Amino acid sequence: MIPLSDSASFGNYTHLEHKIGKIAERIKNQGEKRRLVAEAFRKSKEGIELPCDDKDKSMCEPKIIYSVEEKNLKNLIISGVDGGVLSKPLHGLDLILYRAVAAVFHYKDGILEKATYYPSEIPSPQLINVHEPLDSRELEVLTSLKRQLNELKVARETVSSWEVDALVLDGSVVPQYTYRPSGGKIRDVYVNLIDSFKRLYRTCSEEGVLLMGAIEDSRSTRIGKIFQKEVSGQIENSGELTGKEISSFNKNRGVLLSSRDTAFLDYFLKPGERTFTFRYAEEPAISFKDLSDWRNKIYSFYIKPVPYDRPTKVEFVETSGNLQDTTEKVATLMNSLSTSHEACALPSVLIEADARASLAKEDISILRDSIADRLEPSTMLDLRRERRPF
Repeated sequence: MIPLSDSASFGNYTHLEHKIGKIAERIKNQGEKRRLVAEAFRKSKEGIELPCDDKDKSMCEPKIIYSVEEKNLKNLIISGVDGGVLSKPLHGLDLILYRAVAAVFHYKDGILEKATYYPSEIPSPQLINVHEPLDSRELEVLTSLKRQLNELKVARETVSSWEVDALVLDGSVVPQYTYRPSGGKIRDVYVNLIDSFKRLYRTCSEEGVLLMGAIEDSRSTRIGKIFQKEVSGQIENSGELTGKEISSFNKNRGVLLSSRDTAFLDYFLKPGERTFTFRYAEEPAISFKDLSDWRNKIYSFYIKPVPYDRPTKVEFVETSGNLQDTTEKVATLMNSLSTSHEACALPSVLIEADARASLAKEDISILRDSIADRLEPSTMLDLRRERRPF
């Protein structure tokens, strides 16, 4: 660790101090550009109309901002599913430890009456030992696949066990992979994952369950590209900006293409607002193509429930035939579930599921030690980098 707090040694790292200053200055400059561009869009919002009737476009609503109501959660059963996972590469094998928990909140007359859990409050984790030679990237993918498979299994069984009105996944309602595994164990698990997503879609559709996903830290740039391509050109004709404001907007609009959506929307949205809904079908995930017709039923928007946290990306599966009605239901639920803390814009039911599913790093180390205790003393399990003598 670089001893930045040690004044005697800090002089040796003045190049880092200079670099840190540059980074901080860039963050401030980019933030100011985003603020100016966001203010221009907000001021012009009444004069902007999105081409939502164009089937070749991804936007599904004409306005760029929508207000979202916060309603009492009357007589609803809402479940949130999250998982915990750990992996440990060893000499000759890899260990994967995982579990998933569904927190089920039962509301009555707008009050949380009780919370139940599936399969239990704190279920025993499952352990997989992988003897196949996998590189670090393959191990990372396999670990993620196993976690998602378990979460989807728990989600389906939860829907079958309770009369759930809405199911919230931690993360996307679509598998997030930019390449398709070509063979071996990972390919088989991948195929199983795609089938599991489809089965969850069908189960929720048949049971009338609203299926949603809350992405905690989205890295998407989709909204910025839509604003740059479809909205920026309408600014000058909105009639709401002065010549100076238009000039400032044109000078800074390029920041949209170098910003993650949440970074820009943090300036654009106010608490209790969401963006327009857009189709997910243009997203780049390769696995999305494997979802067949379901990919045309998946939509998304961003919502800002609280003042001191970034907007949250919300995804949902629409099977009722009434997209506007489903969008309003999803937005109201997400807003109502995510306002318990003014600095955390996540549904409370997911926060509870995460607390029950999380695993401590010590858990997998204990298992490793238990395996080692059953072997000869000379048997080496740890990788060389973890057993250096100095």
